[in-house]
Amino acid sequence: MGTNLIIAGLFVQLFFFGCFIAVAVHFDVIMHKVPTARVLSSVPWHKHLIALYAGSILIMIRSIFRVVEYLQGFSGYLLSHEVYLYIFDAVLMLLVLVLFNVIHPSEVVALVKGGKAAKKGWKMERMVGYHQRVPSDNSGRGFS
Repeated sequence: MGTNLIIAGLFVQLFFFGCFIAVAVHFDVIMHKVPTARVLSSVPWHKHLIALYAGSILIMIRSIFRVVEYLQGFSGYLLSHEVYLYIFDAVLMLLVLVLFNVIHPSEVVALVKGGKAAKKGWKMERMVGYHQRVPSDNSGRGFS
């Protein structure tokens, strides 16, 4: 029963992750057809959307591998050959980790809200003209 529950959960994960990818593609298509003023700004949103697509493909391949692995059972070919676990699990997740460290999503938030953003490599630079002070709810009062 536990194995069937895991397999059902993996199929639910595949379905909802597929829906997420479909929404991202729909967003991309709409933004190309009817661009807004924010889309036309200097925020590199399309670079991050491409990174999202690449990461999503890698995660989807891993998820499909997991489904096949569990469908084969504990004595299946994939579980009995460790190399496939390294290729379709560890290497794919390492690639996702490297991808989102090179193209970090915080760059968009920093550019929109006025923080530091990576420019010309790994150096973080303050974006001039975007700074705004956000008041705190408990400024100067300490803990209550």
